[in-house]
Amino acid sequence: MSDTAAPQDPFGLAGVRDRQDYVRRLTELLERGRVEPVAAVLSAAEAYAAAELLGQYAQLDPTGGLNQLAATLASRLYSRLGA
Repeated sequence: MSDTAAPQDPFGLAGVRDRQDYVRRLTELLERGRVEPVAAVLSAAEAYAAAELLGQYAQLDPTGGLNQLAATLASRLYSRLGA
């Protein structure tokens, strides 16, 4: 592999086996994201739209693993936006 080649799976999600494994891996990524340096990758309008969509998804099944992750991420986005 050359130095210019981008990794195909930079977040380690390609090897997930099932939905529970996917939820576990995403949870680990959220935890890792709390300690990594912050980098702006979205405009405020894009982040707000993403938070709204994640919040709506979270409300579909508040006890579901992916839905709880969506709620956590929406909350973090709203917090960063000051909303």
